[in-house]
Amino acid sequence: RLAWRRMRRGTIDINVEDEGIGMNQESAAHAFERFYRADNARDAGAQAGLGLAIAKWIVDSHGGVIGVTSVEGVGSRFTIRLPR
Repeated sequence: RLAWRRMRRGTIDINVEDEGIGMNQESAAHAFERFYRADNARDAGAQAGLGLAIAKWIVDSHGGVIGVTSVEGVGSRFTIRLPR
């Protein structure tokens, strides 16, 4: 699920949610590191662990911030805040 909204502080917030395998707190803390793959994601296919690192690089390049909240077995929510 994807949602966005303009905030009064002059920012735009984008939320991306899934109902996937989720992550524990330790894995979420490393989610934006290049080549990082959580133990429970290693069986999910041949992925390199670059997607979230690239997303963070793009958001950082635009002066924004990206974060994740996740519950293992339930899913994850990625929040991006960009300046206008």
